[in-house]
Formats: sequence, C-alpha cells, structure tokens
Amino acid sequence: MSDLVDLFQFLDSPNPSARHLALQNLVGHTAKSDPDRHIFLPSSLGHHSTGLIPQKRSIDSDGDNVKIKAIKDLTSLCRDQAFIAHDALSALINLSDTLAAAQHMVDQEFLVWLVSYTANTTSTLSPLTSMLLSNLTSLPTLLPAIASLQIPISRLPKSSHYPPYYFPASASISSTIHPDYWGPSIGRLNELVGQEEETDIEAVRALAEAFADGASVDVKEGRGKRKGECHFLASVFANISMAPTTRSLLLVPRPPFPNPSTSAPSDVDEPLLAKIVVYTEHSDTIRRGGALGCIKNCAMDRGSHAWLLTSENDRVKLPSDPSRMVRGVDVLPWVLSPLMGAEEYDMEEMEQLPLTLQFLPDTKVREKDIVLRMMCVEILLLLATTFTGRQSLRSRGGYFVVREAHKVETDPQIKEAIERLVSLLQGEESRETRVEEVSELVKVSSVHGGRQSEEDEDDELGVIEV
Repeated sequence: MSDLVDLFQFLDSPNPSARHLALQNLVGHTAKSDPDRHIFLPSSLGHHSTGLIPQKRSIDSDGDNVKIKAIKDLTSLCRDQAFIAHDALSALINLSDTLAAAQHMVDQEFLVWLVSYTANTTSTLSPLTSMLLSNLTSLPTLLPAIASLQIPISRLPKSSHYPPYYFPASASISSTIHPDYWGPSIGRLNELVGQEEETDIEAVRALAEAFADGASVDVKEGRGKRKGECHFLASVFANISMAPTTRSLLLVPRPPFPNPSTSAPSDVDEPLLAKIVVYTEHSDTIRRGGALGCIKNCAMDRGSHAWLLTSENDRVKLPSDPSRMVRGVDVLPWVLSPLMGAEEYDMEEMEQLPLTLQFLPDTKVREKDIVLRMMCVEILLLLATTFTGRQSLRSRGGYFVVREAHKVETDPQIKEAIERLVSLLQGEESRETRVEEVSELVKVSSVHGGRQSEEDEDDELGVIEV
C-alpha cells in the first residue's frame, strides 16, 4: 500500500511518461471492490453550505492532505493528453460514488471546465465526463452547485465547417480546436475564437444541447455533430429533476440555444424537458431511462400536469407564471409508446390515441426492460392523481394501451400497478374527486439517475463505475 501512495507524487510530474505510468498503476485501485481503494478516500467530511468546496475541512492527518491533493491532481490530469485524461476520468468516476472524495472534485474552476468540455462538440472523452457529471449530481449536497452553474460561451458566424458556438473554458489537449477535426478551416476558426465576445450561459442548457446532438446514430459512427454520444447526461437531468428547487431548470421555457435566457419571451421558447422526453424509445437504455426518470419526477409536481399533458400545438398557463401562456410539453405519447407493441385496436379506439401512436407498424416492439416498463406505468399513475390527468388518459386512449399491455405483461408487480391505474381510470368522478388529489392507490418513488431510489440510499444509487 505504501508503494501505491508513493505514486501520488508523480501525478503532477512535469514528465508526461511519469504521470502516465503512475496513473496506470493507480487507476485500477479506485474501483469500489478493490481492497486498496481507501488510499484515495479522505477520512472526514467538511461542512457544506454552498454545495462547492466546504468552508471548513476537518482534516485529521497529513494522510488526508495527501489524498485530497491526489484527487486534485486527478482533476488536473483530465486536461492532459487523451490517454492520460482517459485514466484520470476513469479514476474520478470510480471515486465519485462517495461524498468524501467527490466534494474535492467540485471546485468552481473544475466544474466550469467539466461542463464546458462535455458540451464542446469536439470533446472525444465527453462520454466519460458525462458519467462523472452523472455521479456528482447524484449526491444531493453537490447537485445545486452544478445545476445552477454558468459557463462562458462564444458565438461564431454561421459556417459549414464549424458549429455556431464554442466553449472557451473547454481547453484540453484531447478537445477544443484540433487540426485533425477541422482540417483546412482550422486557421480561420482560431482567428474567430479570439475575436468573438464571450457571454455566459446556463450549464444545464449547454448540456441539454450536447445531449440532443449526441443522440444521432451518425455520432456513434463518427459522422455526426459531435465526437461523443453523452448518453449519461440523461442521468444528470434525472438527478436535476429530483428536487423542486432544481427541477424548475427543466420546466421554465427558454429561448432557442444559444440565445441568452434574458431574451424577451417568445412563442418558440420551450423547456429543456421538451428536448429530453423524446428519447423514451432511444436505442440506448441509459438515455431512455433518464428521459423517463425526468418525466416521472416532473409528474410529481401535480400543478404541472395540465402543462405536461397539453399538446405542443395548444397553449396553457405556465405553472410558475400563470400570467404567461406557453405551449404544452405533451409527454403522454412518449410514455404510452414504450408500453405498446404491434397489437391492433378497433378503429374507434385507434382514433382516440395520439396521432403519433396510431397505425404503428408490425415491427413495433414493446419496451423490454422491466424497470423502464414499470416507470412508464408509475408515470401514468402519478398523472392519474389529478382530475386533469385522468381525463387526459381517458380521452387520449391511455386505458386502451394499458389494457393491451396488461394482457402480455409477465411481471406481477407491473401487472398489479396497471390494475391500480385501471381502478383510477374506471372509477366514477364525483364533485370531490374533480378537485381533490387521489393518493391512496398511488405509491411511487422519485427517480435518481435514471433509476428508482429508496429513501436511505440516495448516495448509493445511480452511480457509475468504470
């Protein structure tokens, strides 16, 4: 063990070979199952008041100082050469499952770099930085600082050679402006980056744009808008939607990216949630789970049900600002579709379904993941706790979809949940139930990092290890 700790001194060596060799020998010991993992973990926690570095650190020994410096060195190595940065990020991802280590990763400078690098289109390691952000946001005390973060952005003139924006703080040897990526336009782009004025933009908006750009199959094949897919950002959004204080970041309509949020309200404004819900049937399980997790957490805000269920072609009062009329998010098709297969409906039933769910092809496949199917049913249960939600489910064919899903469902817990939902939808509506919220048949938990969480395990769920 002492030999491993001795390697810490080489993590900030001016010799890249020494840094690489030390890191290669250390990264394997950051895994949760490794018996020597404790050499990285400070023995005490500080007192959190801002969500960033604790104002007071209770450091009991020089050993803790060494461990904290090692973590700081790992954050610096993330901006090193790609093969070094890869191992440094892998180590941080493994260590960030515990607050004792993670609290020393979230100083302002590193957070700004981490988000900027992830959002930057040329960042080859953005899938790993997305994982790290997912782990960090799963820790409740660290979430507010990341969710409210602002990062600098430079807007560039429109061109076919490069994107219309650039993140100056994303500087890294493995990213930013690289000749192999930009080709002949590299010289001109370097000039533009130096000339354009920087402004600040919300980190969560930059991440949402990266998330949307990374969804294409072309990205996986190296032909898309980005160098990385960033699927794990779905878990970041699910974590943000957990708490009402940060959930609003996904629910407030914002102007098209990268226009500043201070722009005057416009008819084209839409909440970040609208950019996320469309991935409930994406090929990647993490992306699907995070999208459903966002919907489920937002559905816990009963005051938003009318807005969540209203078509984007219609207008409804914004829950956070009743004086403003905005277009709806229309989450229902994205929740019902994973529960649907290639079954046939009577014409009268078919016509009640949302247009996108009518006459589905014979190749339509129902969601295979049991956890995600349950999440869909639980979202419908949450929506059914209000009269507005129940009426929407009835009028738009929700009952017919869950009826068919129940016929083929093999999981007893999902079947039971569907039966509770049917009881709500088929129950008679009295004057009282039109204004009162239904809760006795509904018991669901919020979703943490794209997964269901238990009350006493917030720090352990939704954590990724590499």
